[in-house]
Amino acid sequence: MAAAGNAKGFVLVTTLWALAALALLAAYINHIVTTDVEFAIEDKRAFEAELERRNTEATVTYLLATSRMNHRALILEETQRFSDPRTDRSISRFGALGELRVTGATYAGLGGARFSLQDEGGLIPVNTPKFPPLAAFLGRVGIAEGEVTQVIARIEDYIDSDDSLSLNGAERHEYRLQGKEPPLNWLMASPLEFVEVLGIDELLTPAQWSRLRPVLTMRPVSGYNFNTMHPEVLAALLDLNAQGLRRVLEERRKGPLSRLNQVAMLSGKHLDIDAMDVVVVPSNFLRLVVWHDTFGSRTIVGIELTPLGKSAPWRRDYRYSEPATTRNDSRTPGDPPLEATTPLLR
Repeated sequence: MAAAGNAKGFVLVTTLWALAALALLAAYINHIVTTDVEFAIEDKRAFEAELERRNTEATVTYLLATSRMNHRALILEETQRFSDPRTDRSISRFGALGELRVTGATYAGLGGARFSLQDEGGLIPVNTPKFPPLAAFLGRVGIAEGEVTQVIARIEDYIDSDDSLSLNGAERHEYRLQGKEPPLNWLMASPLEFVEVLGIDELLTPAQWSRLRPVLTMRPVSGYNFNTMHPEVLAALLDLNAQGLRRVLEERRKGPLSRLNQVAMLSGKHLDIDAMDVVVVPSNFLRLVVWHDTFGSRTIVGIELTPLGKSAPWRRDYRYSEPATTRNDSRTPGDPPLEATTPLLR
């Protein structure tokens, strides 16, 4: 009798252990399945976000190649709809014809995609370091005048074709002393190459670099286009406070800024430049930045319009990515919105 009781007890314990093991196995399988489903959903969302980004890039490129420009923007000849109306107050909307500005304004693209277009003729050319906007902008972000002079000299030594050391500059010998790769003695191929110049990575803080990077271009800039100039560059060059910048931005929305005396009357600053260097129409070099509200990185594409090209009316000259947390909004506290009337393409 005792043996039978012990056997029943053993069977009961074994059964309980088996049930517990099955429960743990079921919980594990449920966890695995739930995790796999979550991963699958996340992968689907990421794929859809990438598709929205790429479709937005393709659509904007097509619009650039098939539409005409005025002094500041691409003219939308017919209604365009990228996505459903959203509640984002930073992006206003219109229902008929309108403009796609090339001044760095933010637009809603397909789905959750966002994009901006910037005429690179309104940026700071890294391969022309003595172009006044560079010194003005470096001073604007807090770089001392003596250090600005050194930066300009070192950029010149970095891109020139010889090894002759200029005053305050740096050539191969100075780079080797610092354990860095020597300069290429050629034009920079990307704005990101700016920090390869000796000492600049130590001079600029991350906050200063985040403001400077979006307004740099390696494109040739032939003059001053106050109609498409990035607001941050405009504010630096004309030494404008928030109110002054707002006044200039509002005026250029009304019509083209084509004369130096116009700019002087608006800003109170008389620039020592030749009136012939004032450009009124956008260049053929555009920078398209595309990102998504929730997924992936930001894609930066350099587009050159080639209407007489044999193969296509546009060409993508460069393309790179940066972290999604990076934004083109380099305003300082108290500055006005870079473009207060940014429409949604419809």
